[in-house]
Amino acid sequence: MSVFQSYKQSISEALATFPPEVKKFLLRSFVLFIIWKGLYLFLWQTPRTLDGPLTNIVGDQSAWLFNTLQNTKDYQAVPKYSRMVIEGEEILSPISQVTYQGRKVVGIADGCNGLELFVLYIGFILAMPAGLKRKLLFGIGGLAVIHVANILRCVGLGALLMHMDEYFEIAHHYVFKIVIYATIFALWVWFSQRISFLNPRHEAV
Repeated sequence: MSVFQSYKQSISEALATFPPEVKKFLLRSFVLFIIWKGLYLFLWQTPRTLDGPLTNIVGDQSAWLFNTLQNTKDYQAVPKYSRMVIEGEEILSPISQVTYQGRKVVGIADGCNGLELFVLYIGFILAMPAGLKRKLLFGIGGLAVIHVANILRCVGLGALLMHMDEYFEIAHHYVFKIVIYATIFALWVWFSQRISFLNPRHEAV
């Protein structure tokens, strides 16, 4: 028996020990991931069908929160392009730039608009063996919580850039990411309470 066949057999034996509902969960998760990536990459990414409006919404609401917290109207969100030079080639990336009296505060790119977080969270909700009412409740409520957390993240990063920019990189790459993913994990745990993989029919709505 070859190494590949031995490895394949070991995986098959391990999967055979999983409860049927766990297998269904893994299969649903995989199928949903493939469907999402196919739709996003081939239909929605280039025209920014989802990213464009969502990035602008995050920028507008971040500017609104800045104005609300500081009792001013001097913060604005403006659609712009961020310029980066990679291997000698200039690349323009669309962003929503939050400004204060015309000066840049923070730029929100498509990768920071929370779309991937939404998909990650909803994918788990849809793949779990729960009732429709529970999925709708946690789906809509969870997306709202994640969106608010992302707005707070953008505002927090903007505040750091204005007042303590030396802490921006560690906050951007580590601290706020941990907070966001911890929020999603907490929502998952809350959603999963009283849901049984072994007896999905007994799940409480």
